Amino acid sequence: MALNQKQFIFPYTFEERRPLIADRVLFIPSYYQAHHLFQRPAWNSNELFGNSQPIHVEFCSGNGEWIIDKAIKNPHLNFIACEIKFYRVRKIWVKIKQLNLANVLIAFGDANDFIRYYLQTDEVDAIAINFPDPWPKEKHAKNRLIVAPFIAEMKRVLKHQGDITIVTDHEAYCNQIIHEMQHVLTPRLPAPYYIEETVEYGTSYFYRYFKELGKKIRMMVFEK
Repeated sequence: MALNQKQFIFPYTFEERRPLIADRVLFIPSYYQAHHLFQRPAWNSNELFGNSQPIHVEFCSGNGEWIIDKAIKNPHLNFIACEIKFYRVRKIWVKIKQLNLANVLIAFGDANDFIRYYLQTDEVDAIAINFPDPWPKEKHAKNRLIVAPFIAEMKRVLKHQGDITIVTDHEAYCNQIIHEMQHVLTPRLPAPYYIEETVEYGTSYFYRYFKELGKKIRMMVFEK
């Protein structure tokens, strides 16, 4: 029987929710208060990657197109796709299973919970955030992912000289990101600290969507 998205299910009821690892997925429950009690295995354990290759994390992974392509082209690296939406996670899961990718795991849950409770200090080699939700209305801007507390956590989990790449189509969000990030990390690009056109970096549904709308795509890179 061919693999399909409906085969991806929660391994617990809402009442029984707890962090666990099952079938290439780290389940991070929402409305849960004991994340700090979870003892995550080492990345080189058989439950996870089973090796000590460098770890790259993508937040806001969407349907996984970008990170799956990276994993195929870079078998010497390990990749973690962090995504909160169920329907997107199961699309990534199906791709991982169909392609038999041993170097990809999914962190299914909130990015803030994952980085704070499930990633240790100085263990990630690179972070990518592709088209984070800009929450364009001023009253919603507080919901943006890339703000000071999250930036501090990214710095904590990055290894020395590890890098963070951020891609967005939203000018105001880009300016905010640059303003906040350069207080904590070093921009790798000269002023104005971003470049346009990132097709060599990799593509995705949102990249194509915004390009078709004629929007300017900006890429920023910062180093610890």
